[in-house]
Amino acid sequence: MLKKLNHVFFGLSLLLCLTAHSVIAGEKTEKVSKRQLPSSIKVQPWGASQAEIDAAKTRVERSMEVQSFLKGTKYRLISFNFLENETKGSAAQPPTRFRVVFYDYTNDRTIVAENDLTAKDALKVREEFYQPVPNDEEFEEAASLLNKDARFTASLASKNLKSFRPMPPTTVLDGTNERLINVGLIADSMSNEVVSVSLKTGKVIRYDSGAPETAKAAPEACGNPDSGQGATTGGLAGQYQVTIQQNQTTLWEMLVIRPSASTGTLASGVEIRDVKYKGKSVLKRGHVPVLNVEYVANACGPYRDWQYAEGFFNAPEENSVNPAPGIRVLAPGKVATTVIETGNDTGNFQGVAIYQQNVGFGNETVMVSEVNAGWYRYIMEWRFADDGTIRPRFGFGGINNACVCNVHNHHAYWRLDFDVVNPANKVFQVERGRRFMQPITTEINRNKNISTRRSLMIQNATGDEAYMLVPNLSDGVVDAFGRNDFWVLRYKNVPNGSELQNEFNDGYTGIGGACTPTSGSCINITKFVDGESVVNQDVVVWYGAHFIHNDGSNLLDPNRSGQVLTGTHVVGPDIRPVRW
Repeated sequence: MLKKLNHVFFGLSLLLCLTAHSVIAGEKTEKVSKRQLPSSIKVQPWGASQAEIDAAKTRVERSMEVQSFLKGTKYRLISFNFLENETKGSAAQPPTRFRVVFYDYTNDRTIVAENDLTAKDALKVREEFYQPVPNDEEFEEAASLLNKDARFTASLASKNLKSFRPMPPTTVLDGTNERLINVGLIADSMSNEVVSVSLKTGKVIRYDSGAPETAKAAPEACGNPDSGQGATTGGLAGQYQVTIQQNQTTLWEMLVIRPSASTGTLASGVEIRDVKYKGKSVLKRGHVPVLNVEYVANACGPYRDWQYAEGFFNAPEENSVNPAPGIRVLAPGKVATTVIETGNDTGNFQGVAIYQQNVGFGNETVMVSEVNAGWYRYIMEWRFADDGTIRPRFGFGGINNACVCNVHNHHAYWRLDFDVVNPANKVFQVERGRRFMQPITTEINRNKNISTRRSLMIQNATGDEAYMLVPNLSDGVVDAFGRNDFWVLRYKNVPNGSELQNEFNDGYTGIGGACTPTSGSCINITKFVDGESVVNQDVVVWYGAHFIHNDGSNLLDPNRSGQVLTGTHVVGPDIRPVRW
């Protein structure tokens, strides 16, 4: 009888927590408090150095196995990223396995090599059939060829015409496999065009419509002016252990990974791993492996976006500390600002900025980065409160182009590998107005219910500790392209398996593509829902948030804060501790 009363009390407590949260959901956060925050931030570099990464690239490129594909061809090393496997129940180990992608322009093919930093494993090389995202070197070569084209030379030289990175970033020449790099052009009059450049032949291709398929050219353009500062490539050094202390008490411990070193073929933004609050595990991993956008009436796109190209944003240098590549800890009282807060695409820093604020929720440690994907500007933020709350946030912006003047829907999907105290957890669906929590026993995909504030509770299978995943009112309403809001899956770990085999993402490597039941730029992880038990199991929760860019006017939200990532163009749930 006592046990039953305890469960009833526990459920009522959760409902009170959920009701209280609904008052503040979709909040407009006020400016920061000026008082000094007592917490301290400690950062230690982790994983391979840039010198080790560069040496691995050179070794693989010069290898007999790779040169058997590329010798005598015109080619370029496009990207580098780490391949990882997790070991549950122990601390993460620095990754050693990696993937290098080359493009062979002579034969129009993508060559992928996989190896490890120690070179103990056999080097594996194969051809894959997709167009990798161009790096800065490819775009700069395409822009250089454009400068030599008599149709554009004078206008580009006089700055009356400026280039920018468009969507889609590549096109395949009709009737061939030839890779073309797309270059956006915008004039002072705001008229624009997208052309395609062949790095194989040097030819510049123009289109009758002013742009290749899935892009658009029009007299008007929307968005913020492009700074032209460029962005990072994938595979940079930038992994670090972060500890947040208050006096002598350790509040938070975690591994933080900058976007350019994050997991997946298209990366996954600011990635956090082995997250502990007050010494107990909360998350094994949190990241955003899938990010996409669909335009109403297919005015442009749809697109699957990448999240490793770190753009510039403002992170005040005065009295800041740079303890590791791509990380900056700001001085007390300082905050980082992105294109969303300022409307300015320029900046002084690429990577992850860390600072602290008191914003009405108590003290929070903030980790923020800005990434570029063509003309899009995406802001990813993690907020860790002293009371144990985690607030992941995602913001949407863009630079001047014709497409974003059209109504389009952005979708960001967090993958949250909960290990609450230990990997074995239980999951419950919690709703306002429902007396008891509903146990989730098998893998599911579901949508939010705004009227009942539908949420998920992930609980330690052998104790009372739990965390609540609570949607915010700003997180939008799912449509057919967005698919779902919640997925609860059983964790997978195939040794040396692919991202698809380990269900880190849905396996899609393209940038564009119409949504189908099994492929395309829309998310396709419902195929992982196959009836497996999630009772007392290691569970992974995917959460989707959706944002409608109605027109060009809300690319710079008039309700934005100048100091805090907030407003109608920002989405993300709250993750709150229960009985911690």
